Amino acid sequence: MVLFRAPQVVRRLPRVLVGLALTVPVLLVAGVMVASLVLVREPVPDVDTVRLQVAAVPTPAAASADCSRLLSGLPGEMATERGMVARRVLADPAPPATVAWGGEHGATPVVMRCGLPRPAELAGGGTTTVVNGVDYIEIDDGIPGSSTWVTADRAVYVGLTVPDDIGTGPLQDISRGVKIALVSR
Repeated sequence: MVLFRAPQVVRRLPRVLVGLALTVPVLLVAGVMVASLVLVREPVPDVDTVRLQVAAVPTPAAASADCSRLLSGLPGEMATERGMVARRVLADPAPPATVAWGGEHGATPVVMRCGLPRPAELAGGGTTTVVNGVDYIEIDDGIPGSSTWVTADRAVYVGLTVPDDIGTGPLQDISRGVKIALVSR
């Protein structure tokens, strides 16, 4: 008996398809790697995680109940001509009774300090400015491009340093808090 065997059919993929099947994934991986090198830029520091460095100044009454009351009622955001600026976490060692807003990307922050010593400018009977029922005297702090205002009529002295280009919003916001938290002299 003679058995006939059917001829074997060898099915091979054409070499072009095998080449493409191997080359396409390699090219995709290489493209992703090149794109990641080209498109990756220096990471921008996250304002929520980067602590703001603020210079310490003498604040002899920083631990007072008045400062504690004022600090507990301060806003998390503040309106400026540039828009809203968020309250920042200060770098260690954080100066006592000091709070700051803004200061992103090298901009000058708004800085409030409670418990300051009596400003020398008050001794000469300097001119005061009233903002929302709080008397302020402008002092020369030597910081170019900003103004520093110190309360002149409250139980403790509160200073607010404001960049010149952001308007009066911060002074108005702080004045509301000062008027509520601190009794006038």
